[in-house]
Amino acid sequence: MNKFINLKIFKNILILSIIFILILIFSGCVSHASNNKNLKENISKSVTDNNTITNPESDNNQNFSNSDNANNKSNTDDSNSANSVKKNNADDNNSNNNNSSDNANQENNGTSLSKNILEIFKNTINIMPPKILIEVIEGPVVLEDNSVCYYRIKAKVSGKPAPQIYFSKDDSNGAWGKDISQVNLLPRENYQLTIKATNSSGQANASIDLSWEGYNINKSSTIITVDEVNPDNYLIEVSLNEQKVRVFYKKELIKEMVCSSGDALSQTPKGTFKTSDKIKYSWLPEYNAGAYYFVRFFGSYLFHSTPVDKDGNTIESEQINLGKPVSHGCVRLDINDAKWLYEFVPSGTTVKIY
Repeated sequence: MNKFINLKIFKNILILSIIFILILIFSGCVSHASNNKNLKENISKSVTDNNTITNPESDNNQNFSNSDNANNKSNTDDSNSANSVKKNNADDNNSNNNNSSDNANQENNGTSLSKNILEIFKNTINIMPPKILIEVIEGPVVLEDNSVCYYRIKAKVSGKPAPQIYFSKDDSNGAWGKDISQVNLLPRENYQLTIKATNSSGQANASIDLSWEGYNINKSSTIITVDEVNPDNYLIEVSLNEQKVRVFYKKELIKEMVCSSGDALSQTPKGTFKTSDKIKYSWLPEYNAGAYYFVRFFGSYLFHSTPVDKDGNTIESEQINLGKPVSHGCVRLDINDAKWLYEFVPSGTTVKIY
């Protein structure tokens, strides 16, 4: 029984060995055929290469051309790829620059806003209503013939912004300065000189009683106002017969100015109007002249300074006509008066021309 089993095992081993040998032989044949095929391909390629070198005008040049084109295309693609990378980098840089610019703009806007807030704060703390202190710097002085007795009165004014000073009388016509008034008295004449100082935060009033024998200073008072910019408190009157402009604040005359209205062919319109937009300077080519401090009151009719030349200088031939109706319909003022009206009187003020 054991002999039979051993014989069967030997037989199976023999069959497996034969199968293994056949597999090895088959694998060797396949490898040899593959090597022969590769050898033939190499020989064929070598012959082709030799023909290409010895015959540069052969069709194989097209292969080189195609190869070069392919290489060039590859290089171009590489170049394009590089350019694309550069462009992307540039775009990134531009984006970063834009972001930096935006951040800078935001920072600048923030700085500007802070400056504006600081400026408003400074303006607020620098506002102070006016005060007047009266000082008699000369007088009473009686002339030798006893015809006149005069006083020179100085108004010491404080306040922020700097107040404007108005005297009810000044017989020197401003010769001693804007803060000094001279009052001449006739024998047995008495006069109460009133002084007013105004700025955007208030108004101060003071007065002094003057007589031949002496004077008495009245206590000054300050009125804090919040309606200096209210146009309803102002009134501008233009007298065409007198060629005068008068400005009233709460029915009190605060400024009188000489003007020039329209001539006979271009008359200034009469009626009631309201001031509107303001223009600091404009050149008028149709008249070959310019002017400063325009304040519109009706259509193309405005208050403005006497004409100036291209260099901004007052035209003297026009200035000497101030007080005569010589304009083209607008109301001309001395440049200082025009500036005062432009800066002091708010837009929307009623204008009465008669």
